This record gives sequence, structure tokens and C-alpha cells, in this order.
Amino acid sequence: MIEQTVLVVDDIPENIDVVVGCLNNHYEVVAATNGKMALKIASKILPDLILLDIMMPEMDGYEVCKLLKESLETREIPIIFLTAKIELVDVVQGFKLGAVDYISKPFYPEEMLARVNNHLELKRSKEAILNLSNQQKELLHVLCHDLTNPLGVIKTFLEMGKRHPSTLINQVDLMLQAADLGLETIDLVRQMRALEEGKKKLQLQPLHLRSMVQHSMDMMHNKFHEKDIRHVMDIDPKIYVLADKSSLINSVLNNIFTNAIKFSFPGSSIKTQAHCDQNEVTFVIKDHGIGMSEKLINDLFEMNKTTNRPGTSGEVGTGFGMPLVKKFINLYGGQIELSSREKKEAEKNHGTEVKIILKKVQEPKS
Repeated sequence: MIEQTVLVVDDIPENIDVVVGCLNNHYEVVAATNGKMALKIASKILPDLILLDIMMPEMDGYEVCKLLKESLETREIPIIFLTAKIELVDVVQGFKLGAVDYISKPFYPEEMLARVNNHLELKRSKEAILNLSNQQKELLHVLCHDLTNPLGVIKTFLEMGKRHPSTLINQVDLMLQAADLGLETIDLVRQMRALEEGKKKLQLQPLHLRSMVQHSMDMMHNKFHEKDIRHVMDIDPKIYVLADKSSLINSVLNNIFTNAIKFSFPGSSIKTQAHCDQNEVTFVIKDHGIGMSEKLINDLFEMNKTTNRPGTSGEVGTGFGMPLVKKFINLYGGQIELSSREKKEAEKNHGTEVKIILKKVQEPKS
């Protein structure tokens, strides 16, 4: 098990020594002797729990707790107050600021260890529940988002066929492809829990990259058309990559193209290109849209961070797509990198570039 870290904050070194003596055989203990130092250490190492003295000069424990709970980085860290103040009003004030418990001084070592153990176990349980919730969100995203495109293609051509029946026969192959991708997506959802638990691995295979991009473009045709966005593809037809077909098209490419279209300006273009070396293929999707801030880029792949924002034509989304994209690319044994320049900072050279690095494979023998 990964060793958990406890930050103890007390202006009296002798008190810190006592706490360290209680905990150092069970946890990694880091110390701070004042509030400013505690805030700096907490934001840097993100301890699993903080033991915080109330009575300190310059900045007392209440103020430190308040600032920790106001920070997005440290707000979820459980805080236990160490205090010689045992009046009810003091205890209530600590709980109102977000502390989870308090230990009165002087304390028994067994009590200290038991309370720390209990709250760290609660933290682990909370994280497990959050992880399960994120898994459910991913499954819901796959069902609600990744099925929309193939079903949309089938619906569009059926509506066209209703008006002009003679044209329907020309689209049968594309509708069959869309139906197959939809069924494969449903099967992928069934497998995802086993994938998450490590009980199963994706069945990776050599895939023709240009064809995979074209499949995605066929699914996304209406979205490109509605915003009059041009797609420019520069991908060598000899390039093959190792991936899973259903997730690559529906969960990776479609999600990235959806975002690129959403944040692109009507009448602009999106370019896809790829080059390879001996073992890897670098695949790039670049738009000329509104771009993203550095903070948004840092949060983009985190399920528990809010990254959803309206597109250039008011489009909305869930914000869950990119964490799912990264998960699948990692399962392929690949990498994803993202860079962006906001329009307000770069009037002529704005937009977002998504770079995906995948394993290069040889063309399968027929």
C-alpha cells in the first residue's frame, strides 16, 4: 500500500515531536511550525490528513483551516484540530470551518492514532465512492454521447430516403457501418467495468488510421456541415496503428472532433495529419477556434473537475469526453498531449492542437 502522509502543524516543536512519535511507525509525517508554512506545504505535497493546532501566533488554526478549505487543491483534505480549548463554542467553530474532528490536549497516543486511522479510512472510502461514481459517468457518457453519432447517421439517411427513396440504396453501406459501430459501442460498455477492474484487456488490432479518421468524419458529417467547417486530412494511407476500433472511432476521434467543431468558428477548418518514425505514429488534430487557458488544459482530463463551457454557436456538452479519451489512449499503450492558444491572446494563431502518439504496426497480411 502507498504510504499515506500526515501534516502536523504546531508552533511548539515539543508538541510536534510527540505527534511524530505517535504516528511515524504508521504514516509519513511532515511538520510545519506556523500557518504560512502549513499552507505552502499542504499545496505542494497534498497530504492525506492535517493535524492542526488552533492557538498559534500571527495566523491561528481557524484561519489556516479557512484558507485550506477555500482552495480547490486542498479543500478535500480532512483536518483534525489539536486544541487545549475545549469550550463548545470553539469546537463548533472548527466544525463550521470544515474540520472533521478535534483532539484535546494533552492527548493519549492511542486516541491520536485511532482518530487518524478512522478519518484516513473514511477518506479512502469517500475516494472509492467517487471513483465508482466517475466510472458510472463514463459509462453514461459512452451511451449518451458515443451512440448519438452512429444513430444520427442512420436517422439522417432514412429521412433522406423518405423524401427521395431512390437515394437510399446508395447509403446502405454507410448505415450498416454506423449500425455496427453502435452495436460495438454497446458491447464496449459491457466490457468497461471488467477493464476498470483489470479483469480484461482491450483486444487491440492493427487499424488503418486514415480509414478510422474517415469513419469518424462520416459520423460527424452533419456537425461539420452545420457550421460550414472544412476538414483537411493529410495522413499517409500506409500508416497502421495498434488500437481498438470501436473506442478509437466512437470514444476518441468522435469526442475530439466534437470538441474541435464546438469551439471552432463557422467557416473555419480543422486539419488532421500524421507522421511516423520506426515505432510510433504521431497523429495531430488542429483547429483554429477560441482556444483554452492553461488552467482549463490542466483540468481537462480530470473527471472531478468542471471543464464544460458553451461552444461558439452555443453548443453544450457534459465535460466528460476528454477523460474518457485519455483512458482509452492509455489502454492502447499511447499518449495524448494538448496545446492551445486563446483567441484573445493570439488574434491570428489561435486554436487547439491535440497530439496522439500510438504504436505503429505493419499492415496486416490479407
